Amino acid sequence: MPSDSLTWPAPLAGTRGESPTTAARALQGDSAAWDDLFRTHNRRVVLTLISRGIAPDAARDLAQAAWMRLYEQQQRRRLPRLSLPGLVVTQAMYLAKDRARGGDQRFTHVHFDYDTAATDNIAQRLIDRNRLDRAHDVLSGCSDSAQRVFRAIYTAPGSSAAEVADQTGLSVQRVRQIVCEVRKKLRAAMKEHNDA
Repeated sequence: MPSDSLTWPAPLAGTRGESPTTAARALQGDSAAWDDLFRTHNRRVVLTLISRGIAPDAARDLAQAAWMRLYEQQQRRRLPRLSLPGLVVTQAMYLAKDRARGGDQRFTHVHFDYDTAATDNIAQRLIDRNRLDRAHDVLSGCSDSAQRVFRAIYTAPGSSAAEVADQTGLSVQRVRQIVCEVRKKLRAAMKEHNDA
C-alpha cells in the first residue's frame, strides 16, 4: 500500500528501541514492521500481564490476541497511533476483563483494580471515535436525501418530521420511513462492529 494513500498523524515510537520509521511502517500496513514491533515488545507485554496476576500461558494468549486486535484495527484504518508497549497491555487487559465477565476461569481471579482512570478514558475515547467513524461510514453510504433528512432531524434538537418534511419537500411519512431505515442500518453496523 503506498504511503501517500494514508493520512495518518505522526506515529509515536515505542519505548524499547525501534525507530519511529518502524512504527510508521506498521501504521501503513507493513507486516514486517509489525513483526519487528512484536519481537521488540511482546516479552515486556507478557511479563506485565503476568505481574497483574495472569498465568503465563493465558498471558501469552492474551498478548497474541491484543496484537491481532491492534493489527486488525490498523487494517481497518482505525489505529492512528502506536504507543508501545502500553497500547498492547491496555488492549490485553480489556480482553482479560471481557473474558472474566464471560466466565473464563483463567481470568476470574485477576484484579483489575490497577489505575484504570487514564486507560479507561483513552479506551472510551477510542471506542467513541470508532463508533462515530462507523456511523459516518454508514451515513456516507446512504442516498443524499436520506443523509439530508437524518442530519436535519438530529442536528437541530426538537426538529419534528413535519418540519423536516417542509424543508426537504418530502412527505412526513417518507421522512419517518427514511429515519427508520437509517437507524436500522446504524444499529446493524454498530452490532457488527461490537461483535467484531
